[in-house]
Amino acid sequence: MKKSFLFIFTVIIFNLEFGQINPVQNLQWNHYYDYSNYRNIFSLSWQEPETPHNTLIGYNIYRGNELYKFQTTTSVGCNSDWGVISGCDFLNYNNGGSFTGSVKAVYEGNIEAESFSFEVGGVMLDVTDSKLKLLSIFPNPTKNILNFSEEISNITISDFSGKIIKQIPNSEKSINVSKLTKGNYIISGKTKTGETINKKFIKE
Repeated sequence: MKKSFLFIFTVIIFNLEFGQINPVQNLQWNHYYDYSNYRNIFSLSWQEPETPHNTLIGYNIYRGNELYKFQTTTSVGCNSDWGVISGCDFLNYNNGGSFTGSVKAVYEGNIEAESFSFEVGGVMLDVTDSKLKLLSIFPNPTKNILNFSEEISNITISDFSGKIIKQIPNSEKSINVSKLTKGNYIISGKTKTGETINKKFIKE
């Protein structure tokens, strides 16, 4: 009887100390738009799960129900000024729209803990984008030629991380984007009246 009690007691203590699948702690999501360089700056960070816990092997980061990446560090983000580029493609999801993100601690045996979620508002754009609804780009999505409803100059095409892909200093009413890889982009430029515009488009 004493042996049975001792065995049960030992199993309970073992599970309490070594059988815990704890979630991450203190998750933080920060996101803003850098108006001077037309780019999104963001960071996602968290702390290791509360101890004691099972053998931790890393973390799964999700965009909606899609696994974005597995990693062993406790942060991801995009700010080239600080050399942080580990997550510069994170916003390239849901056509640049809003979505729910989450982080799950992963334990030995690929066992995931409960998720910690956060809301991503999607790609942010310069406020002038909402003011200039009369200026349109078409077709969108496009395979080859992207047209503008009026001429724009100082054209810059960048991805959602802020990386500049192409620059065209001349005034144009259309540009050839056939050499771009498939994906989501932001095109920036100036109208004849000197207003800065930022528009999202999809390259098929």
